[in-house]
Amino acid sequence: MLCSIQLFAQDYSFTVGNKNYKLVKTQKSWADAAASAVQDGGYLVEINNQAEQTGIWNAIQNSGISMQYTSVSDGGGIAYIWIGATDKVTEGTWLWDGDNDGQGANFWTGQGAWGSGNGSAVNGAYYNWGGTNTGSPNEPDNYGSGQDAAAIGLEPWPSAGTGNIAGEWNDIAITNTLYYIIEYDNVGIGNQPENNIPKLTLYQNNGRTIILKSDEELVSVEVFNVAGKQVYVNNESGITQLQISLPVAGVYVIRSRFADAYERKDKILIR
Repeated sequence: MLCSIQLFAQDYSFTVGNKNYKLVKTQKSWADAAASAVQDGGYLVEINNQAEQTGIWNAIQNSGISMQYTSVSDGGGIAYIWIGATDKVTEGTWLWDGDNDGQGANFWTGQGAWGSGNGSAVNGAYYNWGGTNTGSPNEPDNYGSGQDAAAIGLEPWPSAGTGNIAGEWNDIAITNTLYYIIEYDNVGIGNQPENNIPKLTLYQNNGRTIILKSDEELVSVEVFNVAGKQVYVNNESGITQLQISLPVAGVYVIRSRFADAYERKDKILIR
């Protein structure tokens, strides 16, 4: 009986590495899915390496959903699942912005081979756009304009075409209503309980300088501006305090990774 209940659960929770995820089997637009993810304590999934992509794709296949549960007319007529990538702020500038606050890491710029063909990863960032398996990504292409959010294709597309395989990403209209995947940051090694989440303090010092203090050792700290451009990085292991000078006033996102595999994102306004 327990197995039967799990099999037909509305949502499908799973773990990849040291992080928790949930495939939500409710169809929403990308913006509504992002809002739902934030309300649930997470954000639309951010996929940063092949191991994470493989784990997520395997989970989708094991989730019990129909690979044809819906049809996306501007995505080759197949079904998709939302992920947290979007270029809704600036066309062609793809950010990981799963909480839909207009900020995030810029991992891809431009279009794939079926668009203008001049797209490329930013600073060697991971991607899995349609056609990646051939060595020449076809997506994103902003086909017909307005394709401002990314999703995982559940079958090859277009149905009669070649080049894109199931599991790769496509850019489609942000208003499509799809299932979506939430990623949660409050999990470290051994499913770290909430009361053991590392504490981190940020405050503005003099001018455009911020001080970061942590009660646990960090392995990296990255800072992104409102356009998603990385403006600072420190990969020195074992640090617990940093002084960071920022170029201009504005809102910044600080992504901190800890020695126990926990990761968090914080925002700070520099005046």
